Amino acid sequence: MVSLEEEPSEIENPQYFELDRFNFELIAAKGDLFDCVDMYKQPAFDHPLLKNHTLQLKPSSLPKGMKLGKSKPASFYGFNDTCPSGTILVHRARKQDLTKSQLFRNQFKAQANDPTANRNHFAIIQNAYGPFYGAYAKMATYKLPDLKADQTSSSTIYLFGDTHVPNNEFNVIEAGWQVSTALYDSSYPRFFTFWTSDGHEKTGCPNLDCPGFVSTTNIYGPGSFIPEFSTYGDEQKFLSILIARFPKELLPKMQDHASVIQMGGHVNSPLNVPSPPMGSGHSSNEGRNKAAYFIQVTAVGLSNELVKLDADLIETTCDISDYYCVSDGHDTYGEDVYVFAYGGVGGFKR
Repeated sequence: MVSLEEEPSEIENPQYFELDRFNFELIAAKGDLFDCVDMYKQPAFDHPLLKNHTLQLKPSSLPKGMKLGKSKPASFYGFNDTCPSGTILVHRARKQDLTKSQLFRNQFKAQANDPTANRNHFAIIQNAYGPFYGAYAKMATYKLPDLKADQTSSSTIYLFGDTHVPNNEFNVIEAGWQVSTALYDSSYPRFFTFWTSDGHEKTGCPNLDCPGFVSTTNIYGPGSFIPEFSTYGDEQKFLSILIARFPKELLPKMQDHASVIQMGGHVNSPLNVPSPPMGSGHSSNEGRNKAAYFIQVTAVGLSNELVKLDADLIETTCDISDYYCVSDGHDTYGEDVYVFAYGGVGGFKR
């Protein structure tokens, strides 16, 4: 469920929209519109399998060893206010945004059925020795102004359910930041989410374009832009992501845990243009403050605690290592726990 700027009568599929719930407060920022929506009336609960889902809000539900961070300043979006307590921030989509979203979803479906339909490339780390009850990391954010039409560059945490199932039963949930001309009209990094319960066959939506993702923050929401981004060779800005409490109603092959964790970069591009940059847009071997990094890479354990991943069980995969790769993966034995660099300039063209 999403809210719209246009009137419902202008939309071909009016079952998507119920504008009356989005009348609490409207915030405008840099051409985007956001609604402050009652936390208990958010789009996630329109999914029939989540009608009786209990929303967990208490800080005690955070993994042990993880503290609540300070709230973002009021200027996070460039406006002087944020959503009131008890509400969440929902990006208000326009009709053209939904059209882009459908095309974006079609890319995933096409890729699942035919790997040559469009170009996906990745540079990731993986630990396939679950169970994992969640995952956490901080990732450096960057603007990427050089993307061409219909390209996406993402920095992502992935959680996979049972991998020994047919493709149409594959469960995946992911979150991170991305720059996407396929979805948006700017080079700002955006917070995004995506999930599918059937290998992208029928399900699979970015952000809140279909019900399922439950938000508990009034600071930012799926689709929100992130103006605090890193400067190459200088100050680094990080986005903290925790994925946990994935509902078995939507992801039955995950039950209460994931089997595989992946983290890193992923790009998508049409076949006829050079592939886009990934991460900082620079090689992963350039080192701190130049290459994009994941830091504090951890999993959530059975007792709801943050646990280190065994460095000996972490695998690295880069499908075109001359263009995108992972470097400098190591345990710091300190506050940053496990870290790695990833990315590349792109430019691959078949």
